[in-house]
Amino acid sequence: MIEIKKEAVFTLAGCEITPSDNSLNFKNCVQLDRGLAAGGSADKISLQPKFIELLSYLARQYPNVVTREELIESIWEGNSYVGTKALTNAIWHLRKHLNPLVDISGTEAIETVRKTGYRLLIEPEFKPEDLVSKPEVLEVEQAKVKELKDKLSRVVVAIVILFIFVGAGAFFHLYQDSKQLMQTEEQMLTRTAGAELYPAVSPDGRWLVYGKKSNLYLKDLQTPTDTPKRLTSKQTKELRSIWSPDGKSLYFPSESRDSGECYLSQLMLDSHEIIQITPCYNASAALDISQDGSELVYIWESSSDEFGGLYKFDLTSETAVPKRISCSSDCSYRDRDIAFSPDGRWYAISRRFGNISEDIFIRNTESGDEIRITQGLEDIRGLSWHPDNDKLVFSTENSGVRAGYVVDINSKKITNLSVVGFSYPKFIPNSNQLVFAKYIKDFKVAYLELDQAIPSTVFPLTNSEFNNRNPDYSAVTKRIVYVSNETGHNEIWSSNIEGGDKKQHTDLKRRVAYPTWSKDGNKLAFLAPDDKNEGNKIHILDLSNGGVSIIASSYSDHRRPIWGRDDNEVLSSTDDGLMAFSLSNQPPKKVSKMGMRLGKLVNNTNIMFTRLDRGGLWSMALSEPDKIKEVISAEKFDEGYNWVVTDKGVYFREVHGRYHLINFWRYNTDLITPILKLPPRSLYGYGSMSYIPSEHRILLTLSESSKRDIIMLNHKLLQ
Repeated sequence: MIEIKKEAVFTLAGCEITPSDNSLNFKNCVQLDRGLAAGGSADKISLQPKFIELLSYLARQYPNVVTREELIESIWEGNSYVGTKALTNAIWHLRKHLNPLVDISGTEAIETVRKTGYRLLIEPEFKPEDLVSKPEVLEVEQAKVKELKDKLSRVVVAIVILFIFVGAGAFFHLYQDSKQLMQTEEQMLTRTAGAELYPAVSPDGRWLVYGKKSNLYLKDLQTPTDTPKRLTSKQTKELRSIWSPDGKSLYFPSESRDSGECYLSQLMLDSHEIIQITPCYNASAALDISQDGSELVYIWESSSDEFGGLYKFDLTSETAVPKRISCSSDCSYRDRDIAFSPDGRWYAISRRFGNISEDIFIRNTESGDEIRITQGLEDIRGLSWHPDNDKLVFSTENSGVRAGYVVDINSKKITNLSVVGFSYPKFIPNSNQLVFAKYIKDFKVAYLELDQAIPSTVFPLTNSEFNNRNPDYSAVTKRIVYVSNETGHNEIWSSNIEGGDKKQHTDLKRRVAYPTWSKDGNKLAFLAPDDKNEGNKIHILDLSNGGVSIIASSYSDHRRPIWGRDDNEVLSSTDDGLMAFSLSNQPPKKVSKMGMRLGKLVNNTNIMFTRLDRGGLWSMALSEPDKIKEVISAEKFDEGYNWVVTDKGVYFREVHGRYHLINFWRYNTDLITPILKLPPRSLYGYGSMSYIPSEHRILLTLSESSKRDIIMLNHKLLQ
C-alpha cells in the first residue's frame, strides 16, 4: 500500500505545485500562453496556504471523490461554521488560477460532484521519493490476529474487561440516546413590556437580576407571578450586574445621570447599602468576579487610556488600585466582554477587530498566555463558561440573524444551538441550564415622504422576511444600493427608487457593510473583512464588469468610506485620522488628524462630519483641514450616523427615552424643525440616511424589533 507525503511536490499537466511555499509554477507548461497564466505574465504565483493545502489533499486522493465533510475536517479542523464558506471560496479561487491548464489537459481541473464533494480531474504526478510504502492489508490483519491471541491468553482478565466495556458502552449509548431525545426547553421568566438585558441568577438559584430602563431589577423565581423589585435609584443608571459567590451582594457599574461619573459598586442585599469601589466605564460595561470572590475583572477606560481595556481589581485589599492586564497602546483590537472560568484558570474575552469583526480569546489568569478560540465572527453579545470549564456559550450575529453557539476550547469546534434571538447568556450556578435575553430585531430600508403637508409615518421600501439596511442613493443611476441577507449572507443589492428591479451585486459570502456610490455611478465602495477576518478593508466594486478589488492599506480598521473630490480616491477615518486612499494603489495621504464617525462631502470642497471624541455636527474645508467649524452644537445634535445633507439643510435623528424625532436644520435660518415623531428604537443606531432629491424623500434603516424577554434554557448540547 502506497501513501503520499502531505508536503509532496507534484505537477498537473506539467505545472509544478509546491506546498512548502504555497506556489504554482507555470514555467514548464510549454503549451501555455504566458499571458493566460493566472491572469498575468508571471511564471510563478503564490496562493493562500489553505488553497494549496486543499489542492494537495485532492491530488493525494486522486482519482477519488472527496466529500465536503472530509475536506472541512482535514483542512479546517472540522470547523463547519468557518469551513463551509471557506471551502466554497477556496474551490472558486483554485479553479480561477488553474483555468489556464484546461487548454493543456483538455478537461476542467476540479469537478463538483453534486451533493457529495469534489475531485481532481487532472492526474497529478509525484516524485518517487515522496511515495511511502505502508504494510499491506494482509500483513496488518495478521499482526492483529497475533496480538489478539496474546491477549486471549489472559482469558479471565479479558472477560472481566469485556463485561466492563459492554456495560459502560450500554450506559454511554443510553445516555446519548436520552440526550438526543431531550427537547430544547425555553421557559419565559419575564413578560412585562420593555427590554430586559444582562440576566444573572443567584448562586442558590432563587433570584434573577437583570437590567431594564437603566436600572436593576430583582425577581423571585419561586414566586414568578410577583412583581419584580427595582433595586437602584432613578438618579443613577445601571444595566449589568454579577452576584457575589455567597449570593449576599451584587456588583455592577453605576453611572450618575447628572454628572456622568461611573463607579463599580457593591449593593448589600440585606441592608440595601451601596458601596462605591473604584471608577468604571459606563452602565453597560462588562465585568465578572472570581469563584472565590477575591477579584473583579472588568472593561474600563481610565483618563490616561487611549481606549478601553481589561482591568482587574483585588477585592481583598483596602489599598488596591485597578491594574490593566490587556494591550494598552498600538493595539489592533478592543476588549468588549469578559468571563471567569469556573475553575479560575481562564478569562474568556471577546475582542473587536475594526468595526465589523469580533472573536473570542482565552487568557491564562496566572501566566497571561492567550489562545485564540474563534476566527471570523461578527458582533458578539455575551459569553458564559459551561460548568465543565471546557466550553463557552456565546451569542453572535451571522448575516443579520442573531443566534447562540457553543465552542469547545480544546478542539475549537463551534456548534449552533439553533436558538434565534439568543443574547447575553449566563449559566445558572451549579447547573447546565442558563438564562439569556431573547432579542429578535429586523431591519428594513424605509422612506419618508417630505412633500406631505404633515409627514405621518415611514414606509418600508420592500416587504420581505429578509434584513435590509444602510441605503445609499445615486442620482446618476437613479438606484438605491443597500445590504441584504436575502441569500443567507450579507451582500450588496440595489433597486429602483420604488424598491423594484432588484439586483445582487456581490457574492462574497462574508460580511459586507456600508456601500456608497461613486459620483459617476460606475463604482461602489464598501467595507468587508480582510483575509484573516481581523478588522476590515475598503473594497471597490466596478459595476461595469462586476470585479471587486481591495484598496491597499496598512490599517486594520477603516470607518465608513467617502468618495473624494473625484472618483480616483476614497476617504476613510483610521487610527491616524482621515486618510485619502488612491484607487491606483498610491500611498495613502493624510487629510486630517480628526477622527470621524461619518463624513459626507459637500460641493467637492467641504466635508460635514460627526466626531469620535464629542457630539455635534462639524465641517471642514479640504483645502484647510486644520480649521474645523461646529455647524450644530452637541446640545442640539448628538447623532453619529443617522443624518443626511441636502441642498437646504440637514435631516437627522434625535433620540429621547420614549420616542425618536426626525429633525431638519436649515442653513439660512440656523433653526431646527421637528419633522416626525417615531416610537423608541425605531431607527437603527448604526444605520444611515440618504436623500432622493427628485422625490424629496429620505431613505433610512428602520429597526423592527420585538420586546426583549429573559428566557431560561435547557438544551441537550449543554448537558
